[in-house]
Amino acid sequence: MNRKNLPLIWGIFYFLCLNLITLIGGGYGIFVDEYYYLACAKRIAAGYIDHPPLSVFFLYALGISGDSIFSLRLLPTISAGLTVFLTGSLVEKWKGDSFSITLASISVMTIPVLQVLFGFYSMNAFEVLFVVGLVYFLTKVSENNTYLTLIGIIAGVGILNKHTFIVYFLAITVPFFLLNGREYLLSKWLWFGALLSIIIVSPNLYWLYQNNFSSLAFYKGATSKNINLPYLQILLDQILSQNPATLPIWISGIIFYFRKKEFRFIAIAYLILLFLLLATRSSRPDRIAAIYPVLLAGGVILINPLFKKILMALILLVGIVLAPVSLPILSPETASKYVNFLGIVPEIEKGKKSGLPQWFGDRMDWKNLADAIEESTKKLSSEEKQNSIIVANFYGHASSLEYYKSSIPVVSGHNSYFLWQNEITLTPQNYILIGKERFTNWKDYFEEVSEIGTFSRRFTKEQNIPIYLARRPRISKEELFGKLKDFR
Repeated sequence: MNRKNLPLIWGIFYFLCLNLITLIGGGYGIFVDEYYYLACAKRIAAGYIDHPPLSVFFLYALGISGDSIFSLRLLPTISAGLTVFLTGSLVEKWKGDSFSITLASISVMTIPVLQVLFGFYSMNAFEVLFVVGLVYFLTKVSENNTYLTLIGIIAGVGILNKHTFIVYFLAITVPFFLLNGREYLLSKWLWFGALLSIIIVSPNLYWLYQNNFSSLAFYKGATSKNINLPYLQILLDQILSQNPATLPIWISGIIFYFRKKEFRFIAIAYLILLFLLLATRSSRPDRIAAIYPVLLAGGVILINPLFKKILMALILLVGIVLAPVSLPILSPETASKYVNFLGIVPEIEKGKKSGLPQWFGDRMDWKNLADAIEESTKKLSSEEKQNSIIVANFYGHASSLEYYKSSIPVVSGHNSYFLWQNEITLTPQNYILIGKERFTNWKDYFEEVSEIGTFSRRFTKEQNIPIYLARRPRISKEELFGKLKDFR
């Protein structure tokens, strides 16, 4: 087999594998963030409180409504396949043999954290591709400096997908230009690329200006969800989340790039990203996951042939053991037993540890909430329902209720839902409240509050959550809605 075809073959293979799992997987539903992206796509804009518009625009442009989970997750799996393709292409560029290309490709395919990111629709799946693509085309600049224009386009598209892509971009490009690319700073292609980058992100910048740069408040608030981990735990999580058996390869990758003056910027970029992860004591191992395919591409070149074969066996073995932790292969019941047997139920955000990892638990039973509210409000007259509104605590509640076509309008103050409050034109006399915390904080704002039902979602902390009916508000709708603001 021609080694030059291997990157494409493995990329297609990974794409097909992920789509097959989507089609015949363990019986999970839509992930919580996917409901939110679908809600955003109904309100297409140049920006949103918690993310730029590119990933939402894809849904809107392609008419993806969430009726088919397969179509909803097709773009992330395309990103996955292209990431493997670019990884293999880097190995081929470094003159690696067929086995090296295969080893790097399979290593990427068995990385648990990337399996999670590619496993549902979000901007994170695209970010991985943009980071690997950025490095790949930077390595080609010495061949033809017109690639500098493409670097600018990637910068613009990457930031339009996720604002924090700028961290990756700076960590990678600043060492590149300082070490061996200062002559490129005068290139017309670089400045043309910079101009295109500004043009690409300008609609979102204008949206941020119009909305008082509210995304900054979100990024500040989002840090409250972080769990400050010990430094050693952060390093151990990096090893585990990347498939522990790949450790010798990506460590070798760091060494490989340090030895190559032209590509030393890659190793320095990784160390910068790791330093930032440690400095922020982040509990999210995915924060720098996108750089590892590049390290693996370099690492397979440095390792001797015999050790490569041993590593291939270990990577496949560990990958098979860990796959049910990150891919929805097993049923929820079996997966819960499996991850608890292994002792791997990570808590990556405060209050998000349960019987399943968050990326599985947050796909479970969202329809239960809509059904529970529908059942709980059956005794309300038609007129009372027309004067009612559901107060959703966060975008997961709000967007899932929207998706399942709640007969009662939904309002929330969580992230972009705060901007959408003006969609509610009625002045409600009845408010449906979810959870004891909302009841405790809001009970004094109404003449009468009574519990009318409960809902639960399997394998999550949402068990027997009370639903309340609050009648006759003592303060205005505007005052109540204002109290909902929550950017995090």
